[in-house]
Amino acid sequence: MPEIAIGALIGNGSVLLARRSSERRTHPDRWSLPGGHVESGEDAEAAMRRELLEEIGVTPQRWLFAGKFISESPPGASAIFHVYHVDQWRGIPKLVADEHTALRWFTAAEIACETELAPPQLVEMLLNLLRRETSQQT
Repeated sequence: MPEIAIGALIGNGSVLLARRSSERRTHPDRWSLPGGHVESGEDAEAAMRRELLEEIGVTPQRWLFAGKFISESPPGASAIFHVYHVDQWRGIPKLVADEHTALRWFTAAEIACETELAPPQLVEMLLNLLRRETSQQT
């Protein structure tokens, strides 16, 4: 089963999501975390760092493993997702490649009512990360 490493850039009570291109085979035109496939000989942490640089032009400086899950949607595209909470990075997030069409910061309230988040397992995980971030700031 393919493995995917994704990074949740979180700052000021919001998380950065990337809108997947309509040309993407899985989850086209959906909001998701930037990231991608773990390559042969690479661990998930290294893949997350590489993918964030390739896709949004940032270099993670501090991160924690947030968890992993298996997504079985859409049918035939099952994958294991490794999620990292990134709270310090170098660079300003921007669209680098053509895999995404937009970047946007989402609050917990926006995540809770976003119907185009993929894979769906991200909703609860992102809400937990944002709640944790907010409670640490108070």
